[in-house]
Amino acid sequence: MSNKAIHPLWAALLLLCLCEVRGLRVSEYKCQQYQKMIASLKSKVSGRSNDYVTPSSGLPAVEGEFPHQVRVGQWFYEDEDTATIFRCSGALISERYVLVSGHCFWTMGDKTVSLGRTDYTRNSTLPELLIERDELIMHPATDELEKASYNDIALLRLAEPVTFTAHIYPACLWTESNLPETLKYTVTGFTTGKQVNDTQDTRLVKVQMNRVANEKCNQSYADNDYYPQGITDSLLCMTSPVEWKASCSGDGGGLLQTLDKYSDDVYRLIGLEAKGHDCDEPYQTYAYPYSKVQKYLNWIESVVWGP
Repeated sequence: MSNKAIHPLWAALLLLCLCEVRGLRVSEYKCQQYQKMIASLKSKVSGRSNDYVTPSSGLPAVEGEFPHQVRVGQWFYEDEDTATIFRCSGALISERYVLVSGHCFWTMGDKTVSLGRTDYTRNSTLPELLIERDELIMHPATDELEKASYNDIALLRLAEPVTFTAHIYPACLWTESNLPETLKYTVTGFTTGKQVNDTQDTRLVKVQMNRVANEKCNQSYADNDYYPQGITDSLLCMTSPVEWKASCSGDGGGLLQTLDKYSDDVYRLIGLEAKGHDCDEPYQTYAYPYSKVQKYLNWIESVVWGP
């Protein structure tokens, strides 16, 4: 019998059949696979929690606390000759794909992404993985020339698969249509740290967020060019209990997530930061929209795990 690898098309069809038999959608089936794999890893970071006190400007993340967090892209200032600056956040969701905000496409000058590091203002005790990107796949309904922030979501394909470790592994996707009233939300993003090699570098912080009803959020965005159709059901709005500056004081594309109810090691990705926030507005007084991942599952699954 031949020992050749299964053709990707047959592998994808086999995966779809398995999911149908189990009554799961593909992303949920993959989540269960990841959870089993992650449970077998040794020396994982412990102590993750959805409950914590958020200080002003956010709480610095512990190394390895958000193993799916990725920095992507590059931005050079015209009057500076600097080394690579990573300028957008993303979430590792499989061995080969990172989910990012669509408006991050303008930071994609560099072909390297960084995984496994939370603080670029000092040396890390955990190994950083630098890997080249292969392709940026925008959502088919995204119009890069339009100012509107609908369908602000994209997938970044990596040039080679990631080998998961105890501090680098994927987040699961939120697949339920409803978000329980008791759900705890955490936003992570890279904010400005200190001068490193003449560059204002960044570090990862987390902020516990509160949900704002879309109807109320619409009042904040009335006559806003980014949301001419209002805050639709493909978006959800968040506000912070403490003051902290928008991510344009650091990196863009913040991640909205919560710990999985069955695992303290795995996060569920709920949303991706959308466009439309003024940089001089503190989050405490401003509702901020996020693209709702659950609304884009069909597209995500077709690209990441499709034939």
